[in-house]
Amino acid sequence: MMHPLFASVALGLVAAWPASGLGWLLGKAADRLTDDPALRTAAWNRAVALPPALLGLMTGISLLPEEATTPVYSVVASTKAAATAGAVVNDATARIASSLNTVETAAALLILGAAGGLAVATVRQVIGRARLARIVHDARPAETDLARAVRAAARRLDTGHPEVRISDRIDQPLLAGLTKPVILLPRDLVERLPIERLVPICAHELGHLKRGDNWRLLFEHLVGGLFWMVPPFALLRARAAAAREELCDALALTGATPEVRRGYAESLIAVLRAHAAPTLHPAFTGKGRKPTAMRLKAITDPHPAAGWGRKALLGATTALVVAATGAGSIALAQQGGPAPNRSQSRISTTDPSQTITIMADIIQLKDAKLADDRMTVPSGKSVIYRGGVTIRGRLGDNTTVLLNGRAPPAGFDPTKLPQDAIPAAEVTNWLRDGQHHFQINLLMPQSTQ
Repeated sequence: MMHPLFASVALGLVAAWPASGLGWLLGKAADRLTDDPALRTAAWNRAVALPPALLGLMTGISLLPEEATTPVYSVVASTKAAATAGAVVNDATARIASSLNTVETAAALLILGAAGGLAVATVRQVIGRARLARIVHDARPAETDLARAVRAAARRLDTGHPEVRISDRIDQPLLAGLTKPVILLPRDLVERLPIERLVPICAHELGHLKRGDNWRLLFEHLVGGLFWMVPPFALLRARAAAAREELCDALALTGATPEVRRGYAESLIAVLRAHAAPTLHPAFTGKGRKPTAMRLKAITDPHPAAGWGRKALLGATTALVVAATGAGSIALAQQGGPAPNRSQSRISTTDPSQTITIMADIIQLKDAKLADDRMTVPSGKSVIYRGGVTIRGRLGDNTTVLLNGRAPPAGFDPTKLPQDAIPAAEVTNWLRDGQHHFQINLLMPQSTQ
């Protein structure tokens, strides 16, 4: 049996697929609600954070007793929309995991693959940043007039004023370094453009510095290595990066005249025609980011800030997505990872307080053929679970629990029993007055009563 911690990590890696889908919906909702780059960037950044947050939550929750997480899950799941979206994450993950023939082997391969991807991303970062440090070391300081103008722009943006250096080894402006950031400008660009055209370009890099994008990009590269087997996560990262470039344009051009904006757009187009530099830093062009036309339009025709109504609506959408992710992560972590080749059946009624998952090695349906081992117990039928039964979830008022055919002791809760503590269980479903009523009869040794 796989340790619950490793099982939760494996499920978290699989759950990155539906979590990325929720993140994409959040980002697209922001794109539709507003043209404000600050609001859209915030939404896409949160979308990127969803899959690693879900993985971290599941890993942490798996180390906690179920009694500590059940109240939180109940509060989140009491919101119908959050409970529904959380169930989507849970069910999608369970279906992906159950499609694998050998769950334990697949889980081990997932964890090893993710760890290998993280290791490769770490090595690439170390090598790339060492190379970039050499470029910075070999670059020459910018002229005094340009350095003075950039310091003035830094005061306007209320951020640090990094040194400006000129390099022959790059072909686009960029912000290099973490603890001692430096703005690097290509020599050809400096020789071709006057200072008044170079200052907004440097201000764009100051926008990245103000927002901490040099650190954010490092984190995203490492997490991207961890989730290299989840292509939707790479799409989230690319879209978030594009939104950040547009926001830094807006910061750099605050209060700019139409002539300055037009010159800035021309500079961007000229740099885009050159070959892109290494993507280990926030760079002026945003290498590989598709919405270039949207960015150019925003430069020449700036968008107004979003109103409070749209901010509130997007905030509510974000809260719903975060709650759904949290609900899904707690539900998945509470399962502790299904055992290999273990069948599951889900009891779900219109009662929002009741969602039960029962796992066992053998499932037998009385008086009918079981077509799907994940189906709800048919009305008027009984299902017998054998071979070590585990019950997880929430028991609603429509569910009666018996212990060997009798009422259990006060406070008895089958969902709190250890995994495989129940040798067998019989579940019967009655439909009365349009409501499903379930009876779960636990067949257990007398010593457990």
